[in-house]
Amino acid sequence: MLILRQLFDQAVIHAYCLFTRLRQLPSIMRERTPRFLGDEVLRPADGTRYAIVVKYAGFGVAQDFLDLLDALRRAGVNTIVVCNGELRPEERSKVAALAHRIMTRENIGRDMGAYRAATLHLQRSGLRPSRMLYFNDSVIYLAGTGLDTLVARLAEEGDYDITGSFENHELVHHIGTYAFSISGTVFYDPAVLRFWERYRPYDLRPHAIHQGELAFSAVTQKRGYRKDVVYSADRLALKLDAMDLPTLVSTLRYLPFGPFRSYDIKALLEGPTKTVRLLSKVGEKKRRAAAPPAALASGTPTLSAYRAARASAAQEAAPAAEGGRFVTETLVNHMMGMIVDGSQAHRGAAIFHRVMDSPLIKKDLLMRGLFVEHDCARFLDHLPAATREHIMRELINRGRLVYLRGWRAFQVRHGLI
Repeated sequence: MLILRQLFDQAVIHAYCLFTRLRQLPSIMRERTPRFLGDEVLRPADGTRYAIVVKYAGFGVAQDFLDLLDALRRAGVNTIVVCNGELRPEERSKVAALAHRIMTRENIGRDMGAYRAATLHLQRSGLRPSRMLYFNDSVIYLAGTGLDTLVARLAEEGDYDITGSFENHELVHHIGTYAFSISGTVFYDPAVLRFWERYRPYDLRPHAIHQGELAFSAVTQKRGYRKDVVYSADRLALKLDAMDLPTLVSTLRYLPFGPFRSYDIKALLEGPTKTVRLLSKVGEKKRRAAAPPAALASGTPTLSAYRAARASAAQEAAPAAEGGRFVTETLVNHMMGMIVDGSQAHRGAAIFHRVMDSPLIKKDLLMRGLFVEHDCARFLDHLPAATREHIMRELINRGRLVYLRGWRAFQVRHGLI
C-alpha cells in the first residue's frame, strides 16, 4: 500500500511539473535574453564590490530588507536591487535612499530567475566587480553586529572564490543561494556564464534547486574554486565544545522540534557518566596506594613536599576532567548529528543564531515543521519586543504543515513550494 501511494505521489509530482513547464514555456522563451521594465542608476558606484539583492514586490518592503541594504551601504558595497514586479512609490523611495541601482522585471523564475537576468545583463554591459554578493528575500535579516559581520565576510576579497552563509548536505553538498558571494573571476568565468545562459527560469521549486543551486555548485566545483561557509558545522561544534556542561544543556532548547528533541537526556549521558565514575575510582585507588610525603605528614612545610602534594592533587583531578569532557563531547555529537545532514539553515537556525550570532532566519521555519511558535519565541527572546513580534507574525502567517489540507499540503510536503 505504501509503495502504491509513493508511486501515485511521484506521478502527481511529475504531471504537475510537466504542466507548469508547458504553461510557462512562452515566457521562458521570451526571457532567453533578459528583459527589464526599468533600470535606474541612483548614484555613482563607489569601489568595485557589488550586490544583487532580489525583492519580490508582492510581499512589500519590510524593515529587515532595508536593514540589509543599510548594512551593505555601510560596508561600501554597491547594491543593485532587482525587483520582481513594480514596487509601490513609497516603498521604492525607501529602497532608492539606500541602493546604488534599481532594476525592475517581471516575476519570471523568482529568485534564481532574477539572479540569472541581472548577472547576464551586468556581464554583457561590461561591469567588472571584484566581488559580487547575492541575496534574496526568502530570509529575515536581523539588524546588528551579526548582519554587519556576515556582509563583511561575504564582501571579503580573500582566499576563497565563493563564500556562502550556510551549506546543505541534502541530495549533494551545496551552498545556499539566499546569501552568498563570488569573486570577479567566478563572475566572468565562461563556464559559469554558460550555466546562467542555459538555466531556464521556471517557477518551480524543485527545478530551482536541482537545475539552479545544485547545478551552480557542480559547475563551480568542477572548476576547482575554493569555497568557504560563514556559519559552518565545524565552527559551531568548536563553540559548543568550549561550553561547560550546564551552558551546553541550556542550548538544547534551540534544537528543532519533534523527533529531533525526543530523547532522554539522562539516558544520553548515562554511559559517559559511568565512565567518569570509573575514572574517578581508578584515581582514588592510585591516591590511596601512594604514600603521603613524610614531610607533609609531619607538618613540616617544605617546598618539595608542597610540590609533591600538588602533583598528587592534579593526578586525582585529571580523570574527572577527562570524564567531563567525554560527557560534553557526547552531547555535542548528538546535537550536531541533528543539524548537519540536511539544510543547516533550517535545522540549525536557532542554535546558529544564539551561539554564532547568525542574522538569517528562514521565513519557512514553521511551514516546514522544524519549529513551532514557542520555539521561535524562545530563541528570539533577546530581541526587542517589537522586532520579535514582527518576525513571529512573518513566520506564523505562512502557516504550518499541520494546518494545511489538500493540494497545498501536498505541495509543501513534497517540496513543490
